Amino acid sequence: MNMFKHLSVFLLIVSFSSCQSQKTEREIEDEFVKKYAPSNLNTHGFTLPVDSKIPEVHQLFNDLSKNFYFYGDKDEFEKKAAKIIELDPNYPSGVLMSGFYVQDPEEYKKLVTKSYTLSKKTTLKSERDIMQAEYSLLVEENYPKAQKYFQKVVDMYPKSAAAIWSLGMAYYYNNEYDKALECYKKSTELIPNLPKGYEFMSVMYYQKKEYKKALEYLEKAKKYGANTKNDIYFAEYEHIVYYKNGFYDKTMKSIEKAYAYGKYFKNSESLKKTYQAAKKKFDSIQSSK
Repeated sequence: MNMFKHLSVFLLIVSFSSCQSQKTEREIEDEFVKKYAPSNLNTHGFTLPVDSKIPEVHQLFNDLSKNFYFYGDKDEFEKKAAKIIELDPNYPSGVLMSGFYVQDPEEYKKLVTKSYTLSKKTTLKSERDIMQAEYSLLVEENYPKAQKYFQKVVDMYPKSAAAIWSLGMAYYYNNEYDKALECYKKSTELIPNLPKGYEFMSVMYYQKKEYKKALEYLEKAKKYGANTKNDIYFAEYEHIVYYKNGFYDKTMKSIEKAYAYGKYFKNSESLKKTYQAAKKKFDSIQSSK
């Protein structure tokens, strides 16, 4: 009789283990987030999980995502990124996001490498895949590999505008502009007022030399909050689009305004070159009148 009891217990354990193993990675991650995230978590529409056991980090990470995609205040971003590092110094995405405003490419690569190393111990598969993708994209410069890992995250989180937008970056870096454009378009379908989505739709049209289309989506990005003050790269891009569309006076005035935003703007070689080219064109038109 005891033998049958032991057998029954064994079968129950095996059955339970089997049920556990049948859970999808997404289900496992959803359970993790449910366990550790605050009950009133606001994801702002970004559904990627946070691999931290500290509830405050979950909200801070989502706030940083919103700040980045919606051109939030740089100082606020850096304060919240620093708070994440203080609360959970081993959270890989926290380390990665702390470097978003680092100007030195080599310094930024060091942070990407550090976050990639930390991700090897992460609980969540999506976190590991994102860090693998970022490392492949920005350090190894292996764009097909980055696409592979970003796609895995998109497969797990098909309604994540952040995951799909990131996949677009891997296509963009590999000069696959049509595929990148589809990703950015999809990100704006998921979050219709997503300025980073419209900005990079504009960039893809620019790369395809469709300058009027580039201007159209640039203006749409600005309508939803894209602005030069909080993003020097957007400032540099905006003025090139204006220049390519023949708005030379507007280009100069806008760059002059941007110079007031700080030293990075004043020292931007891209802004200087665009300003000089626009002035030359503008002066030539004026003298011919």
